[in-house]
Amino acid sequence: MTARRWLFAPVAAALALLGLVVVPTSARAFTSRADAVSAAASYGSSRGFHVGVAVLDTSTGWLYGAGDYTGTFASESVVKAFIATRLLVSGQMHGTTESLAYKMITQSDDAIASQLYGRVGGDGLISWIKQHYHLYRLGSPPRLPGWWGNTHITPRGLVHFYAHVKKDPKVGPWLLNAMHHATPYGSDGVFQFFGLPSATHGAAVKQGWGCDYDDFCTSFSDFNSTGFVNGDRYAVALLARGPLSAYGSEIAGILTGAATKLLPAGVFPYRTPVVTSMSTHWTKSAGGDRIIVHGKGFTNVTRVDFGTIQAPSFTVLSPWRVGVSVPAHEHGLVNVRVSTAAGTTPKSTKTAFNYVNPAWVSAMSTHSGKASGGGAVTIVGYNFRSVQQVLFGATTAAKVTVLSPNRLLVVTPAHEPGLTHIRIVTAYGTSATRAIDEYRFVAVPQVGEVAPLTVPHSGGTTVTLGGVGFRGVRAVLVGGIAATGVRVASWGRLSFVAPAHARGAVHVQVVTAYGRSAPTGTDRLTYS
Repeated sequence: MTARRWLFAPVAAALALLGLVVVPTSARAFTSRADAVSAAASYGSSRGFHVGVAVLDTSTGWLYGAGDYTGTFASESVVKAFIATRLLVSGQMHGTTESLAYKMITQSDDAIASQLYGRVGGDGLISWIKQHYHLYRLGSPPRLPGWWGNTHITPRGLVHFYAHVKKDPKVGPWLLNAMHHATPYGSDGVFQFFGLPSATHGAAVKQGWGCDYDDFCTSFSDFNSTGFVNGDRYAVALLARGPLSAYGSEIAGILTGAATKLLPAGVFPYRTPVVTSMSTHWTKSAGGDRIIVHGKGFTNVTRVDFGTIQAPSFTVLSPWRVGVSVPAHEHGLVNVRVSTAAGTTPKSTKTAFNYVNPAWVSAMSTHSGKASGGGAVTIVGYNFRSVQQVLFGATTAAKVTVLSPNRLLVVTPAHEPGLTHIRIVTAYGTSATRAIDEYRFVAVPQVGEVAPLTVPHSGGTTVTLGGVGFRGVRAVLVGGIAATGVRVASWGRLSFVAPAHARGAVHVQVVTAYGRSAPTGTDRLTYS
């Protein structure tokens, strides 16, 4: 059985007087993990104690260590977690054995540990644990037979042990439940809530204290505070060794002070978030898109900002991915910032995000074309990025060529005659309709009436035509001969001077920029 000195109940009051029993506050301490681990180790070493601190993030596998976190310390009562583990794996945890083991863990009962130690392999226990979980840096057996408190462990090895048993379905549920129900006082009246239990709430702990490092309690005292914090996410080992004279409240206070440094505001600091990439760096000013932000440390995300505007919603997909609904924002460059309990992502080129206004039309090479389509229109403006289509009214252009972010070349579609607006549809919205983007589809001219119907074959008579589409008239052909004196009164009426022509009936055709009227029965002029 281990030799030890007892830490009696008055120690609790002593720790309180020292200001070392800490109740976590609602405030968030923006301390990095590395700083917290280093501060915990420094707290003990600066006071003359040999300290090892290890924290393992069981979600990511990241290990944080400081002080002598790879060195060995006496396991003291922490070895009782090994005893319970082998009982569970070997199927012995039932009936009276289970009741005894539960008391051994929750109340750190030494007599029960000594009773069960031989049933789990005795001094070969730690070797079995190392082999079973492949933890070859866990530690070493005691030097004298049956001296279980002298089993040596390393902080680094212990947190890996805890991570393994947590995911072991035969061990984790039982052992973590027992550790969560550790009592403030041991079965012998010893106060065992120094260290982690005094620095946070909800920890699952297995504490240890004694003087079993390398002799029969004549030189050193070893105190250990180990277990899980932050909802069992982080496995923690705080191991300390000091002079025998510090046994009791002094070394217990060292561990409590170290634990408060390790767990500012009662929690192990979450990893400072960093953005490494985003699914896109562009969006429309109107917002509404959803993007994926990739990075690290996306745990306990409190908000995501685009410049000075907070995202309306976000979903933490993993510690490395956040889905974000993009808010509306004026056009321009902003930075995406993810804030967590551990801080806010720094600005970098990887957080740059561009808000782009919809396209804007400022000029067009022509504002009219034939209704049959096929005409070319050069459109000038800006924000012609990620052009998806160009609309003439509700009809899509036959072809779109992006010449630059400021120029487009468009082939017009067939469209019924009339006035429409050209709209540029991009990934960032649709251009607003204005007078500058009006476009008129004009039909091929048609001649509906001729007056007079008969003229002398010598020509010289003024003739009036009625019809539609007399826009951009280039010529009037009378039996294939160009008339003179063409005057357009309106898009539906014009006049011309009939040229000389042989006797007989001929067709009168109007030629415009949009085509030539087809011969019909209503466009005939007779030369007499």
